[in-house]
Amino acid sequence: YTRNQVALVESARLTLLQEAPKDMQVDTPAQVRVWVERRGGELIAEAAKERGVDLGSDRTAQREMVHQLAATLGRYTAGLGVIEHLLTDPRVQDVFVDAPADANPLYVNLGCIDDNYDIPHRCRTNIRLSQPEVDGLVARLRHASGRPFSESRPYLEHDLEDLNARVTVIGRPLSPSGTAIAFRRHATTPWTLPKLIAADSLSPLAAGLLSFLVDGQSTILVAGGRGAGKTSLLGALLQEFPRAQRVLTIEDTLELPVAEMQALGHKVQSMRVQSTLGTEGEMSADDALRLALRLGDSALVLGEVRGQEARTLYEAMRAGNAGSAVMGTIHGTSARSVHDRVVHDLGIPSEAFRATDVVVVAGLRRPGGSQRQLRRVVEIAEVDKSSTRTGRFRDLLAYDGRMDGLKDKGLKLSDRIKDIADSWGLSMDEAMDNIRARARIREIMVDTSISEDRPELLEPEWVAEANNAFWSLVEDMGRDGNTDFTKLAEDWKAWWEEVTRDG
Repeated sequence: YTRNQVALVESARLTLLQEAPKDMQVDTPAQVRVWVERRGGELIAEAAKERGVDLGSDRTAQREMVHQLAATLGRYTAGLGVIEHLLTDPRVQDVFVDAPADANPLYVNLGCIDDNYDIPHRCRTNIRLSQPEVDGLVARLRHASGRPFSESRPYLEHDLEDLNARVTVIGRPLSPSGTAIAFRRHATTPWTLPKLIAADSLSPLAAGLLSFLVDGQSTILVAGGRGAGKTSLLGALLQEFPRAQRVLTIEDTLELPVAEMQALGHKVQSMRVQSTLGTEGEMSADDALRLALRLGDSALVLGEVRGQEARTLYEAMRAGNAGSAVMGTIHGTSARSVHDRVVHDLGIPSEAFRATDVVVVAGLRRPGGSQRQLRRVVEIAEVDKSSTRTGRFRDLLAYDGRMDGLKDKGLKLSDRIKDIADSWGLSMDEAMDNIRARARIREIMVDTSISEDRPELLEPEWVAEANNAFWSLVEDMGRDGNTDFTKLAEDWKAWWEEVTRDG
């Protein structure tokens, strides 16, 4: 923009400070922004005419320039200013405003573009926010959330649904140097098991195993540290449920791909609960879980297992009324650390922990000790329920740093796989063939996507159709009294080649 055009925006801003909306309702931040941009556009056009400021060569160009200037006015008065530019960039994953804000440049994390699942360095920008800008930003966030923010309550958390992000603010005395803000973008498109394979986060065999375990209605805890990809992996596992399976999700931050799954015909009901830093939900996670247990037979998915709800959950699992499957995320860097956290930190009896079937650990790895970090599934372990000692695990797949992948540590010895096989009327060898067929299917999907440069083949729409085709072939195979899963994989491949050729 030219200096004269910027002056038009500033003039409109000063005028708006003296005006109040008269012809429209402005109860919400979104309504305020609509009014600012509409009325601001009128003021900018009037001021440009009075001052003789050039806005374009013709009426169309002039209208477009007024629209752009009004949008800028809205962004910096009723919106988040420069933060919006960053959060609408698909490369930006996190934005950090460290205190004191006027002395520290903004930092961003870049990543999660297409099949890039690596975590790069945190990058310093050339952007600094003045203290008045930070104060204005916090005021708008406080208004949008409807929550207090003061020295007596020096923290604020809020979902920015329009920007698909979550913001957390801390201030004095919690932050001695002043206000600090962290913005975290949610994934723009859901992760799927084939997308994770393409990103080298897990192997086809691991994907086949996880699909088998979900389909077998297992109790699965997805563990890992912050940023390891727990929620992304949990969202991918959700899509391995058949469409006929009813699923209840319980979250304080809405990150699971519920809307996308509903659009594909899945029966998913989301429940939003109170955040640990706020009061956005109507109920606590524990109360919501108790209510969910009375909503009929459903798979239960908890965004994070971390409080009193853990005790309720394990009581329900031991009593057999926790639904057809249970999944959730939890902080921990190994299966053993998950047991210790559940038993020692959350107060669940070690014997009750046996209701858990499998722990999947997502981790961060630094190849060769470099600063580059890679997201990897590093462990898939089952709870050893045959042991007389509690808290023992049997590794099914474990990460090998030299090969940067998961190695089979004893799938054929798995009690959980055998239990699922028995319930489906399969032998252990047939169950292993089933897992390999699922692995082969996902490998084919990834190979086709890469060779034909069609990344959309790894998205939820295609994953849902691929799974439906697999289950249809299983039904046909069962009617024929056949259990040749190797042939099933080949039949599925023929179907896949036909549907992808037709577009």
